[in-house]
Parts: sequence; C-alpha cells; structure tokens
Amino acid sequence: MNLRSSARSARARKRAFDNAVKAIAWHAGWVGMALLAPVGLMWLLPRDSWEGMAGLDAAHLPIYTLVALLMASLVGWWYINKGEDRIKQRIGRPLHIFAFVVVPLACMAADFLGATIADATNMHPPGHPFWLFVRWYPPALVLICAAVFLTWKARPRRHVHLDRGLGYAMLFLPYALLFAYLAAGVYVDWLDDSLHDTLASAGGYAIVVQLVFAYFIGGD
Repeated sequence: MNLRSSARSARARKRAFDNAVKAIAWHAGWVGMALLAPVGLMWLLPRDSWEGMAGLDAAHLPIYTLVALLMASLVGWWYINKGEDRIKQRIGRPLHIFAFVVVPLACMAADFLGATIADATNMHPPGHPFWLFVRWYPPALVLICAAVFLTWKARPRRHVHLDRGLGYAMLFLPYALLFAYLAAGVYVDWLDDSLHDTLASAGGYAIVVQLVFAYFIGGD
C-alpha cells in the first residue's frame, strides 16, 4: 500500500469515526432533552414526594441535573458541527483546515507553553493582544458556527422565519449554558458545585469525564 492509499484510508477511518460520534451524540442529546423535563419536576416538587423512587437521592439532584444538561447539550454540539460544515463549503478545505485545525492547535500549544513564551517574547498574559487571541479564538469559532447554523435555519431561503430560528435557539440553551461556564469563564454557582461533585463521584475516571467535557464543550 503506497503513501497516498494509506492517507486515503486514514481519512476514511477518521470520517467514519466522526460520523459515529455525531450519530451517538445526536441520539444521546435528545435523550438528555427528554430527561430535562423530569429533572425540572424534581426541582419543583417536594423532595419527599419522589426521593427513593428508582433509587433517587435528593442530595444528588444537582448531579442528575448536570448529567441531563450535559447530554442535552450534545444537540447543540451537533448543530455547531453543522454550522462548521456550512463554513467549510464556503471557504474550501485548505482554509478550513487552517482556521479550524491549525490555529486552534497553535492556541492550545501556546496556552500549554505560556510561561516559556512569555519569558522569551516579553508578551505577558492575560492583557497582551497575543494572549487575548489565544484565549478567545477557539470560543469565537464556536460562536461563529452557532451563528451560521441559526442564520441558516432562520432564513433557509429568501424569507426570515423568526419562530423557527427561536426554536433552534432554545435547543441551543443547554450547550450555551455549559459553554459559557466551561469555555467562557462565566461562573454559575450550582453548576460549579455539581461539576465538582460529579468529578469526585467519578473517582479514577474523573480525567475521562473532563476529556469528554473538553471534547464536546470546549470546541469543535
């Protein structure tokens, strides 16, 4: 097998993996959307009216909420990917790879090597324009993809359908909440406590949970 065939095979495997992840995320996301309703009722109803049913524990309600929210956010993540696909169609593959792969990886590397770069260049975080770019470029890509998707759905052809755009925006809310907390640094009290409790409950699997958060919420 020559190098070109190997590259094609690797791309095909990656494409199959990406499609499988998106399919799983789509179905899990709608399961999460369905779970938000009973979790919301659990917050509204007296704790003693449902505690103990199916092994439910009122003390774990914030964790139940976070799990449902994380699963529901996968619908928004799927929409983000659809927005990115539309951008890719417009700008072409080479520019897409540069903007959505090369630059985010460079930002990740710069963040990892922050102290070394700051000492070598005298560009000190967080106020220097370079570090502002490193900090906000990946989240900006996510917001652009979301805007492209919502614009596409609100105006599929010649006319604007505000109700349709609003409906899709509502489905984005679970993703938007987690994105604001995990990627944009917006502090949410109960979410912070629930996340810490979830990671503590995960024990040795906490790093896996964090990687899942980073993959689905931190960017595309």
